[in-house]
Amino acid sequence: MGRSYVAIGDSLTVGVGARLFGGGFAERYQWMLEKKTQASVELSVFAKSGLTTDQILQLFKRSDVRRAIAPADIITITGCGNDLVQAVQQYEEGEDEKKLLQATLHCQANFSKMIQEIAHIKRGQQPYCVYLMNLYNPFPQIPIAERWLQQYNHQLRLLAANPHVEVVDVYRAFEGHERDYLSIDQFHPNHKGYEAMAKALFQQSWKQL
Repeated sequence: MGRSYVAIGDSLTVGVGARLFGGGFAERYQWMLEKKTQASVELSVFAKSGLTTDQILQLFKRSDVRRAIAPADIITITGCGNDLVQAVQQYEEGEDEKKLLQATLHCQANFSKMIQEIAHIKRGQQPYCVYLMNLYNPFPQIPIAERWLQQYNHQLRLLAANPHVEVVDVYRAFEGHERDYLSIDQFHPNHKGYEAMAKALFQQSWKQL
């Protein structure tokens, strides 16, 4: 029996930085599942580069997104990278760390709303799991970026207390490998980075499937 997988989010779900036709983490994860289960996995992607968590949350109002979520066994969400980039830019203008705190809490609140939307759509449906992908640090040389990224990832982990929700530790998968895993823009993953994301997701999700 095949599975249904819905990937929602920003440029990380789009696969920006990957080789042409190489796929991002969602496509690679789909391939891993199909190889392991010897069954088809239907992938639906709803993502756009540059989206903030406010904009990702708006995707859940679309009828095509809700129709795809209803039968899905697996749902992944990426987000908050663009929120944090905006907050860092605001911090650099005035060195007000409150902007960074507000961004991390705002992202957590939006992810919580997304989880609630999925739970509402999935009422009475078969078992499923939502995998929230935490963030790697493309700026390990900037202490304040590292500190607030850790704060964000901590806030995200708290959401795993919700039923059907797990957090995939992309940060750990990238730690110490940033030079090898980032694309030429030094922000988005390259093919190795997306492969590492897919493997982290697969290793965490396989026991649930």
